[in-house]
Amino acid sequence: MRRAFLVAFAAFFLLGAAWALALPVNGTYDEKQHLVRAYAVWDAQWLPHDRTTDASGNVTSAFVGPRSLLPENADCTFIDKPVYHPASCLVTTGDRAEALVPSAAARYSPVYYALVGLPLRISPDGTGLIWARLLSAALSAALLAAAVAIAPGRLERLAVVLVTTPMLADLAGSINPNGLEISAAVLLFVALLHRRFALAGVGALLLFTVRDLGPFFALADIALALFVTRQHPRVLLQRAFLVPAALGAAFAVFWAAVASRSSDLTAGRPIPPTSSGAILSDIADGRAEFWARQIVGQFNYGETTISIAVIGLWYALCLALVAPALVLGDRRLRLGIATAFAGSAALLVALELYFAPKVGQFAHGRYVMPLGVGVILLAPLAAGYSGWLSASRWRERAVLVAAALTVPMQLYALARVMTRFERGISAGLNPFGGSWTPPLGSVLPLLCALVGAGLLGVIVTRSSVRPTPVHSTAITFSN
Repeated sequence: MRRAFLVAFAAFFLLGAAWALALPVNGTYDEKQHLVRAYAVWDAQWLPHDRTTDASGNVTSAFVGPRSLLPENADCTFIDKPVYHPASCLVTTGDRAEALVPSAAARYSPVYYALVGLPLRISPDGTGLIWARLLSAALSAALLAAAVAIAPGRLERLAVVLVTTPMLADLAGSINPNGLEISAAVLLFVALLHRRFALAGVGALLLFTVRDLGPFFALADIALALFVTRQHPRVLLQRAFLVPAALGAAFAVFWAAVASRSSDLTAGRPIPPTSSGAILSDIADGRAEFWARQIVGQFNYGETTISIAVIGLWYALCLALVAPALVLGDRRLRLGIATAFAGSAALLVALELYFAPKVGQFAHGRYVMPLGVGVILLAPLAAGYSGWLSASRWRERAVLVAAALTVPMQLYALARVMTRFERGISAGLNPFGGSWTPPLGSVLPLLCALVGAGLLGVIVTRSSVRPTPVHSTAITFSN
């Protein structure tokens, strides 16, 4: 029985489901754009019909859909800065009359939306949204669970747990292709590092097709994995990898040709003139901090923060995993880790320099996580790492402590965001009750997060310190 996969799937699914059940409509980055796109794909509307004004007053692309898809004031929780209302401000409607429904994601690849959008087509309202979110959480969970199942030891599995930050759990449990993109990158990395080419093909297929930057990430991740493991590129000629990867690449080229994105670069509001120097100064003054915070947890539309101590602790755990690898690993491994880190930072700066003059502040730290996860996932490959770890009892225990610490941090992040939507952004931590409550109550999301995060800790704890050597491309599942 493939117990490791099933336990890991349950863990990751419960973690994503916690956010799916806890958030109001449009309770995370750009969900109002993506849920409309998901409905439209299942309604055979591949490209937008027209343009209309959204809840923030911006003119954007639009589909024909029922008014019940979005609240009349979908942005009310964050648009009245610095008030930031609780979610009780949302005005929903059951009106199924058709109208132009705005979506800035109207020309995005339809692949992710085809995977999650059916519940919204059946029930274009809050009920359909929850089912679509749960479906999205299940897809990401399957990818992450596969990565855990083929990871051969405790360090490798801890690395997967650490890259599953509260931000990734949030994205996985909402309608946003970024969550599936990051999960696919995790699977691609782990599968290539351990020569599981069929699963690597699945990861590559999804990376190529779900988001615009996916082809870049797929190629970068493949190159890094092959370089660090000294595998010759001809290993990718295996049919199990080559066919899905080639199909994904072909679709990416096709969609780029048929779905021009030029109209999406309209800002919708006046953008003050700026310069490269001013943009770089802005990055140094605050944007870089926002990027770093968001990778772990800065939620909704960026206004909902969690304790800097929690963010710092999460990064400290990552550093504790990576630092020994930089000492024990060879030159290739150190260069691979450095490239993943520096490449992620450089890409964020490049995106900001290109887009800020056109649409204002643009780049988000979560955008580069499909490459940035390599910093963590590559570390356990250091020669002698597991031996160095098992030579000292306190080092072995440190791994278990690291896994255990992620549980309260996951739970705290969810509770902080629930409090923000139930009681208001300035309220003290109390996720039970308020002027708004999640549709199924406040207890169920917290329970899901507790059990899911706890199961991940158990998976790491019960894994072997010394990984099983990988000699073939067969998929194995073990405790």
